[in-house]
Amino acid sequence: MVDIIAALACGVLTGMGVGSGGLFMIYLLLVRELPQLTAQGLNLLFFLCSAGASLPVNLRRDRPCLPALLCLCLFGAAGSFFGTALGNVIDGALLKKLFGALILLSGIIGLVGKGK
Repeated sequence: MVDIIAALACGVLTGMGVGSGGLFMIYLLLVRELPQLTAQGLNLLFFLCSAGASLPVNLRRDRPCLPALLCLCLFGAAGSFFGTALGNVIDGALLKKLFGALILLSGIIGLVGKGK
């Protein structure tokens, strides 16, 4: 039940524009104590469901630039395969530290960027 509430809260925050993928990862890693790669996979699956639910709303709101969308999809798919291969090679403890640094850097940039 706690997992459902956490996923629902992250989904609501995603809909409000908060980068809740990081929050869901933190939940999976610290509360559920899942391995890094498992948590990343579940987070990606969660993101696909959230993005799929918001797609009709965004398509109705404005028309996307299809060439840019196609480019983003292709490079995103390539990055996913590269990231998965890299994640399988890197030690789990180092991967957690790198992810933590990425989340921290992202938060700092978000806070500093708000003032501009």
